[in-house]
Amino acid sequence: MPKKLGLIQSRGIGDIVIALPIAKWYHDRGVEVYWPIDSRFLSSFSSAVDYVRFLPFPFTPTLDGFLNDPKRLLKAMHCDRVVPLYSFLSNTAVDHPAFFATLKFDEYKYAAAGVPFAEKWNLSIRRNAQREQALYDRLVRNGEYIVVHRQGSDAQRPAAIPPRFAGLQVIEIDERTDCIFDWLLILERARFLLLLDSCFANLVEQLGFPNEKMFILRSQIQFTPVLRSNWQYSGEASPLRDWSAAKPAPAVAAVAGAELAPA
Repeated sequence: MPKKLGLIQSRGIGDIVIALPIAKWYHDRGVEVYWPIDSRFLSSFSSAVDYVRFLPFPFTPTLDGFLNDPKRLLKAMHCDRVVPLYSFLSNTAVDHPAFFATLKFDEYKYAAAGVPFAEKWNLSIRRNAQREQALYDRLVRNGEYIVVHRQGSDAQRPAAIPPRFAGLQVIEIDERTDCIFDWLLILERARFLLLLDSCFANLVEQLGFPNEKMFILRSQIQFTPVLRSNWQYSGEASPLRDWSAAKPAPAVAAVAGAELAPA
């Protein structure tokens, strides 16, 4: 067991949410966990997670931003184990090609870190009741409402609200707060959730919210998270790029500034 563990997943809020229980599992065993992240995400995670030391940095969508800068930051913290959690990073070899070939991307993260996959549903978040209530009071007009999230940071999918919810208030998740966890009370109390495959769907899934809910598909099977809650499904997966030919790349360095696709 390492004394200091470094995790590399510098961006993708949904990916970070998926992987947080990995950090908690190690923390509970006396390991100090360090995690470089895009500095724009720090406002969401710094107050909600007390078992990780986040290392914010000015992320750029290059090999440096995804991999090299985090490695340098973790080296400076003298981590004795560093685990990249990406199952796919274009132009760059993954650490565990056998895992990539057989596991979904969220399963890969846990296998690479050596943590039981069932821990994914032990998400530990320090909730801020005051902030959650303030957003709830600001947006909710009455007790009967639904929540919709159809546009993420890099994807948008059309999805129709089921007719049986006609007439209920519709709350669209947007960027009116700098902390994704401020939405938890609204999500928890909603009559129905219509959520894109993204960070909010991951939160609802990993926290075990029992609402009636629908998952808006966006990716092919390898890049869709494992779900075990009572989801319905909307749409057909329509990936941003053709993942069908994705495979571990040969061990060659990516060209600086080239497009990099994390998962």
